[in-house]
Amino acid sequence: APIIITYFAVRGRCGALRIMLSDLGQDWKENVVSFEDWMKGDLKSTCVFGQLPKMQDGDLVLYQSNTFLRHLGRKHGAYGKNDHEAALIDMYNDGVEDLRMKYIRLIYQDYDTGKDAYIKDLPNHLSKFEAPLQKSKSGFLVGDS
Repeated sequence: APIIITYFAVRGRCGALRIMLSDLGQDWKENVVSFEDWMKGDLKSTCVFGQLPKMQDGDLVLYQSNTFLRHLGRKHGAYGKNDHEAALIDMYNDGVEDLRMKYIRLIYQDYDTGKDAYIKDLPNHLSKFEAPLQKSKSGFLVGDS
């Protein structure tokens, strides 16, 4: 059965999941939730943390977007060749999450006052990913594929 994603009609927290599923050659189905339906509260009350996205893989129902990525990585052999590589994958994933949270804060809280500082500081954050990529013989942050 295909993966089922339940989320709003945005890329948001499921962008990386959709890319990963596509890269793995996996089919998926989307249940798109309107803001109006979400505000009714029926679906929200069934969500473990009261939020979306939700991913169903067979009888396994998960919440939290980074959990989806780790689950699929382990399931499909895309989570490193050993514990060392898996730990590095976790580290870079958490680094991306930190950057994502700064972007979300900028967009939704202080765009007018924080835009210039964000743009000025962005190369510093991106360099944390670019430096190891430049040293990598494989072209990947971790592993060779």
